[in-house]
Amino acid sequence: MAFRTVYIEKAVRVRLDLNNIVVNFENDNYYINLDEISTIIFDDPRCNISLKLLATLCEEGINVIFNDSSHMPIGSLQTLYNHARAPKRIKNQIEWDKNSQIYLWTEIVKCKIQNQIYTLKKVGKLEKISLLENMISDVVLGDLTNKEGIASRVYFKELFGNTFKRFDETIINYALNYIYQIIRSKIAQEIVACGYVPALGICHKSEFNLYNLADDFIEVFRPICDYYIYEILMNTIDEYLTPNIKRDIIDILNNRIKFQNGEYKIHVVIQFFVQTLFKYLETGDISYIHFPKLCNI
Repeated sequence: MAFRTVYIEKAVRVRLDLNNIVVNFENDNYYINLDEISTIIFDDPRCNISLKLLATLCEEGINVIFNDSSHMPIGSLQTLYNHARAPKRIKNQIEWDKNSQIYLWTEIVKCKIQNQIYTLKKVGKLEKISLLENMISDVVLGDLTNKEGIASRVYFKELFGNTFKRFDETIINYALNYIYQIIRSKIAQEIVACGYVPALGICHKSEFNLYNLADDFIEVFRPICDYYIYEILMNTIDEYLTPNIKRDIIDILNNRIKFQNGEYKIHVVIQFFVQTLFKYLETGDISYIHFPKLCNI
């Protein structure tokens, strides 16, 4: 199983040689076996990438992310055909039972708030725990009262301070956006690998969003990512993401979290998680619904 997240910060050229990625920088070549790569991030806009390599990355189902000139993720390489029965599964996706979708979104909201509680417990911030626990109990079918949004506002101010606002231009938000985009693209990759369409969400329905379903599934991972971002930035004095901080953020994918009866790296859990949710959506069997959480709460 692929396990490596490759971050190419500087390179003159990246090409394919047999089953290896070859990174050329300062007249030296660095070889990375394709079979080991789960995600690859291109950060240098001056880098030349061969078309043959890009096509092979698509064929192998490797998650590819491109950063913009400000070194933030701006896009990913989406494989078009990665499952033999994709037409049948897309037809099934369009016809998924509406009640099953509503139930799943309700459970996602509850799990997200529960994972927010776990994060606050891990960092020793306990004042709002009871409030958030009550919100879980108050979540109605389909979350029509938007407990997900209310809980997030309470949670973020407790985690990062009363002055924190989610979309201000701060290093915390830069870091959160960075890891969210990586996780989002990985989830989208797994959705396509299973033969489904990321644009067709169960709650997110925007006509301008190609990743509605990925944005549904990512919600339970956000508090997990928040915990690791908090740990990375807790003692930093930097105002922007340095290369070292970005490497630490990318390495979040290699942290182990709980899923079902085991502990696995996050990039592996994403794969299992997406597959089990699709089994639920196709069958309506709630025994397939399992959510990830932090270890050692």
